[in-house]
Amino acid sequence: MVGMDQARQTIYLSKSDFLNHQICPGYSWIVKHRPELVPAEADPLTARRLLQGEVVEALARTMYPEGVLIDTLDPIAALQHTEMAVAAGANTIFQAAVLTGSGLLARADILTRAPHGCWDLIEVKASTDARDHRIDAAFQAIAFMRAGYELRSIQVMHLDRAYRRTGAPDPRRMLMLHDATRYVDDHLTRLTDHIDRAHAAIEDPETPAPCGCHLSTKSRRCPTFAHFHPDLSEPGGVYDLAMVHASTIRQVLDRGVRRLADWPADVPISARQQRQLVAHRSGAELIGAPAIRSFLSELAYPLYFLDYETAEAAVPRFDGHTPWQKVPFQYSLHVVERDAEPVHHQFLWTTTGVDPVRSLATRLAEEIGPVGTIVVWNRSFEAGCNRIMAELYPPAAAFLLSMNERMVDLADVISKGHWVHPAFGGRWSLKVVLPVVAPELGYDALAIGNGGLASVLWARCVLDEPGGVPESEREAIFAALRDYCHLDTLAMVRTLAHIQHLAKW
Repeated sequence: MVGMDQARQTIYLSKSDFLNHQICPGYSWIVKHRPELVPAEADPLTARRLLQGEVVEALARTMYPEGVLIDTLDPIAALQHTEMAVAAGANTIFQAAVLTGSGLLARADILTRAPHGCWDLIEVKASTDARDHRIDAAFQAIAFMRAGYELRSIQVMHLDRAYRRTGAPDPRRMLMLHDATRYVDDHLTRLTDHIDRAHAAIEDPETPAPCGCHLSTKSRRCPTFAHFHPDLSEPGGVYDLAMVHASTIRQVLDRGVRRLADWPADVPISARQQRQLVAHRSGAELIGAPAIRSFLSELAYPLYFLDYETAEAAVPRFDGHTPWQKVPFQYSLHVVERDAEPVHHQFLWTTTGVDPVRSLATRLAEEIGPVGTIVVWNRSFEAGCNRIMAELYPPAAAFLLSMNERMVDLADVISKGHWVHPAFGGRWSLKVVLPVVAPELGYDALAIGNGGLASVLWARCVLDEPGGVPESEREAIFAALRDYCHLDTLAMVRTLAHIQHLAKW
């Protein structure tokens, strides 16, 4: 048992610290000792997913009505309350705590008694796949075993992707157990080594652990990359090369190359990347007019520029829905006849407690005719939404699936390198392209400027807190949602017009 005075002086490694170390040792040190240097979470969807995790954990607890909750964030108090609950004969404990002499701090989502003085440890996850979370459960298990608990099993409780809601949510149908005991046994030496290295990285509050994220791509950077590598965080670096591999990044860094303009001629890159490099160095756009004309030749009028907004929830809100199913709740549609001005249509579902799919699909079928190309930006997303709605509302399935056969992805012109502009920096999102094709338009002035925020705010008004958002605030959010979605399809209209002009070069 850890003495309380010793416990208050020890720098403990929690599960969060351990998982942060898996991202980056330097990041784990910053979070532990200099949290004021960690940028605020910029992705509203990430924050909402954390809240959804709490919803799933609360649902899991309903399966253990006799459970005792250790309801304190203070680790010393939590340890004391856990020991008292164990001594009192509690069969199930929620958020049981241990502090080990080797410096581990762990809180088990569910700890339940098994025969012969053993326990079952259960880690609850708001995920449909347990495999990515076995390491979470392993950390908890190793900490509890070091604290003297004999574990019969180590389980990950997670959402069943095959579950479809019928009536009230049923946790025994929605949640399933994945046995991670064998995984922990088979990888115990490796996991213990990882834990010990993670603890060593945060033990010294004066000496930061290193950040090696400069050896990987942008998508693999830790949140504190700019703190450790300010010289590598500016635009125009080698990391801006589209679809570059980490091994290639390491190769050019080993030569002392930091800027994209200095890319070595003998380090091979793809034809698409070569075009980006030429545009970057020259400062001039590259226009593949024949390829663009080929793309344009496939378009058939009228053109329907379509954009969906979706929301998702760990615990499905409507009958027939599955965990984390993307539910379209809004669309913007610009219809363009040949040599005519665009006509705009829009749909936004604002009624709480009712599935939006039927009404959305019905309205869309009234506004999209039987012929003409459907133009989107990111075909896999919009086509996926149509498949989801076809499954949820079979009467519209034929129409929705036929839309996918008429769908083209306008982003292909840029992502495939037919049009390369130095301002794109290897990217092809609408937010990057729009300032080039229509600088008078932009997302920065909007109250809602990205799909993640749109999803979270709509869910707050319609799914998560019905009645909890003042009516005036709801109306302001709905107006901002309409503005945002409208700009997405207007941006596509303007982009196509610009591309049609380029094709004449």
